[in-house]
Amino acid sequence: MKRSLAVVRSFFLLGFSVGAFAQASTNEVHPEHLVTVSFNTAVLQTTEAQREFAALQTRYAPRQAQLQALNDEVESLRKQLSGGGNKLTDAEKELHEKSLDGKEKQLQRQAEDFRNDSQADSQQVYQRIAQKVYAFLQAYSQRNGFSIVIERGSDTSPVVWYMAKNMDVTDELIKAYNAEGETTPHSNTNKISPTRNPPQSLPSAPAPH
Repeated sequence: MKRSLAVVRSFFLLGFSVGAFAQASTNEVHPEHLVTVSFNTAVLQTTEAQREFAALQTRYAPRQAQLQALNDEVESLRKQLSGGGNKLTDAEKELHEKSLDGKEKQLQRQAEDFRNDSQADSQQVYQRIAQKVYAFLQAYSQRNGFSIVIERGSDTSPVVWYMAKNMDVTDELIKAYNAEGETTPHSNTNKISPTRNPPQSLPSAPAPH
């Protein structure tokens, strides 16, 4: 009988311990401190990023116009060969074909240079601002008492498949960064490598046919 009472007592003590642990765990976990953020969206929608990318577009506009003009020349030569090819002498046709071949190669080379240069500059701008937003996010999370910040992903490629509406802080982060992020220095000891390239880019060069 004493043994049975001891077993029962141990059972109740165990039950009490488990219940107490569960209660303590429940008290320590705060779902409102778990939030999501779309980091790329936050970076690209800051006033700083929009200003920097607009400046890049302005800087590359002359090269874009040159490429468009060269593309128009190529199209014009193609029409001349296809529309009036029978009216041209063999010498004229050969001259037009050589000219077209040279223009096509020039367009292809310049278009590739444009893409490489603009993508490199876009990535550099993105990385610079992303480092600043990342550093700001650390201070912002501490200030707001967030325990964990999880990458949400995009609507087309979500990382988190469901979340309550009040759990995403992307818009609030953008507003806070715009308000103080550019003027407040933030130490950044951790380098980051975003998993996605910036979706915002410069106008694409005319593709050679």
